Amino acid sequence: MEDAVESPKTMRILQCLNWHLDSICKVAPIIREQGFQAVQVGPLQPLKENGYEHWWMSYQPCALTIGNQYGSREDFIHLCDVLHNEGLLVFPDVVCTHVAGAVDGTLCPHEKVDKKLTENFAFWRDAKLIEDWDDRFQVIHYCAGLPTFDLNNVHLQDYIIYFLNDFICCGADGFRFDSAKSIPTPQEGCNFFSRVLGNLNGEKLFNYGEVIFADENLISMYVEYLNVLTNTWSNKKNDVVLFSESHDSFLGLGYTRSKSSQQITSEYSCLVQHYFQTLYYARPFDDEWKSSSIKEIHQKCMMKK
Repeated sequence: MEDAVESPKTMRILQCLNWHLDSICKVAPIIREQGFQAVQVGPLQPLKENGYEHWWMSYQPCALTIGNQYGSREDFIHLCDVLHNEGLLVFPDVVCTHVAGAVDGTLCPHEKVDKKLTENFAFWRDAKLIEDWDDRFQVIHYCAGLPTFDLNNVHLQDYIIYFLNDFICCGADGFRFDSAKSIPTPQEGCNFFSRVLGNLNGEKLFNYGEVIFADENLISMYVEYLNVLTNTWSNKKNDVVLFSESHDSFLGLGYTRSKSSQQITSEYSCLVQHYFQTLYYARPFDDEWKSSSIKEIHQKCMMKK
């Protein structure tokens, strides 16, 4: 396996959700030529159902292990070798906050969820739904529609540390933490970020957590421990990863679906001019990420450095 490449000063990440790892390997030279410096790989944890039919199934994992329909552990090792040979970094999207829900829609884990997790009642939050996303207590103590972990539990943290270190052993250069906004910070009495990130084996890892629709105070709490992936313009220019579109805004909530891919690229251009770290979501069945516009945006940015 090739050694991981050193993180660049800028970080232009291409999000490849629901791509098979082989498909990413095939376009690795194009990703580099377009001026991206890293690839965000979709979740690779075992799923309860086929994610090709329903994109959101990728965010209903059944275990803290590597390998699903998008690629095996061995496929991920190969991907890291290919991308590293192109000078690109690899960031798996990991779901450490929740698991797949039961068929009946209750806040119980699906029958396929790893029994090592389901048999320990101390691993779970109370089965209460978040009703007000502006109520910070609810966000960090209740469930967002799926069975949610109590990440204060040290034994659960150990499972997650092992899981993340296995990714690093395969070649991962850092992680995108899904639903990081629901993970309490040490200021809120939870040592998840300080303990888990402090026990990862890799050096110079680039870790970023999803904290969307957040004010500056909330962003400030998280950037003490990892970079913040957000859609909110922030004064923390060295510590945030900005995006103009995500899979949620396009596939889920759908509020960017009315915009053309060229419009999103124009908005992305503005972000690149102001922030060192950005993410570009590759829309399904859309090759805008390969466009000359994207390449020119990144080239102009490098010329200004």
